[in-house]
Amino acid sequence: LNMLSGVSEITSGQVLFYPQERASGNGSLQPISISTLSQDELAAWRGQNMGIVYQSFELMPQLDLLNNVMMPQEFMGYYQSGISQERAMELLDMVELTEHAYKLPAHVSGGQKQRIAIARAMVNDPAVIIADEPTGSLDSVTAETIFNIFVQLVEQGKTVVMVTHDVELIPRFSRCLHISDGQLVDGLTDSGHHDEAAEPLAQEVAADALTENNGQPGTARRARRNGQANFDTSEPAIHLENVVKTYVNAAGSFPALKGIDLEIDYGQFVSLVGKSGSGKSTLLNMLTGIDHPTSGKVLIGGEDIYRLSESQRALWRGRHVGIVFQFFQLLPTLTLLENTILPMDYCGVYSYQERPARAMELLSMVGLEEQAHDLPANVSNGQQQAAAIARALATDPPIIVADEPTGNLDTRAADVVIEVFQDLADQGKTILIVTHDPSLTSRTDRNIIIADGELVDPVIATLLSALDHHQMLQATRSIEKLVFAPGQTIIQQDELVNHFYMIIDGQVNIVDADGTDAATLSSYQFFGEIELMGHDEAMASARAGSAPVELALLPREQFFEIIEESPPTVELLKQVASKRREENLARRRAKGAI
Repeated sequence: LNMLSGVSEITSGQVLFYPQERASGNGSLQPISISTLSQDELAAWRGQNMGIVYQSFELMPQLDLLNNVMMPQEFMGYYQSGISQERAMELLDMVELTEHAYKLPAHVSGGQKQRIAIARAMVNDPAVIIADEPTGSLDSVTAETIFNIFVQLVEQGKTVVMVTHDVELIPRFSRCLHISDGQLVDGLTDSGHHDEAAEPLAQEVAADALTENNGQPGTARRARRNGQANFDTSEPAIHLENVVKTYVNAAGSFPALKGIDLEIDYGQFVSLVGKSGSGKSTLLNMLTGIDHPTSGKVLIGGEDIYRLSESQRALWRGRHVGIVFQFFQLLPTLTLLENTILPMDYCGVYSYQERPARAMELLSMVGLEEQAHDLPANVSNGQQQAAAIARALATDPPIIVADEPTGNLDTRAADVVIEVFQDLADQGKTILIVTHDPSLTSRTDRNIIIADGELVDPVIATLLSALDHHQMLQATRSIEKLVFAPGQTIIQQDELVNHFYMIIDGQVNIVDADGTDAATLSSYQFFGEIELMGHDEAMASARAGSAPVELALLPREQFFEIIEESPPTVELLKQVASKRREENLARRRAKGAI
């Protein structure tokens, strides 16, 4: 991409650009050899003909989003106050960010920043758009929106060159280039051609995405851990209590987090998912001490980190939290080995003589021992991300926080990273990763969903997983949580059922008319769907088991309002209701009740 855009000089060969007018029949225009242009000429050519979407946004932090989009027009001398602003607002509308036009980049999510970068790349109406992993940091819905924007641009006659690791996108491109070790290895793939080279990888991704999660939150989906933590685990690793974060700027106030309550124990491997702008990055900033909550408490290992001064909190963070940033943040003048040693120097951990060996051990763990003495600019983005993970582990912190740690990696490299995280969780460390990849969430112990600055209740996320995040949040806001004493009746047979019942903790006995137990339901199972899906009156009674049971009750009206917007959920509940109804009738026939 750097060769195509003239960002880097080629050692030999030619890069020719054919002006768009030539394609429309003007044969007098000659191709431009961009390697022969001066730096000033190259900058002007690039501003007129090419829009670049960088992997790490490259937005100006002191400008609001609207002015960031207009900036290329000012650079090229095209700026006209009213016209430029109108053009920028059109592009913001196209990427669905009009309402955020006057916010600073720091006040929007990573996914929203990426969409702004795309709008900025198109402001001068260039013939060519070059995009380096433009959807890598976006949730699937937003990524689809961006991809469709590119499709529309291609239909308008523009050329879009997009780098991606997502093999599922391959059939949707008109041409596909495979590059490995600096060489094209597969030639070109037409959109209608089945890519056999990618098939095994695509099958692997699909298999991961379809992995069924039968465990409840907090239950490991792998062998039980036998590692011993080398730190105090008497307190939760992470405890957030009614955390609110409100950003205030010229456009007004914006609540990014709305009363977050969260607790994560040591040794848990946790994924955090949410759409672009849901509050994921803000939440990470709260529990790493990078940003201040407007109100509420943040306790890490039992310590209120916002009682510390800025310098104290920086030192605390270096020793207790390893952070893997979405865009590496490696120091460009230090080798990968030196970057990995740096946190040890800053925090004063390990002796001076031990640090290089410790750093090399970590780089080997992520497959970078051969690149240890290279500068970040001399290795790939994926290798830079792997080095960032090694650096996050440098001080042996009890908590690792990773923002899309595999977003820039191919499937094989991503698998290595996840295995490393799983091993660390087995040793008692707490791992929290932000991800949009369903194949990763299926491999974590617990999946936390955030939507519109609020956490989705885990029982909703587990039992009504076919709902979208907005619908899950609606259900979360509508449920009432009640505790029933041992043996207490929850539903009486033949009474009208007005709730959908979800078991949070404990057991519920389903009891036939003769007083015999027909079935026992446990945590993260539901009941009441038979009556709500067409029977109205209870076919059997439901009572709390031999211990107290905690339930989440979703009222009938809200239940139908939410599920009617989700056909897959309706179909699932109908299937469960039909099966249970048949089982109930079979029992009654066997007893001679009918």
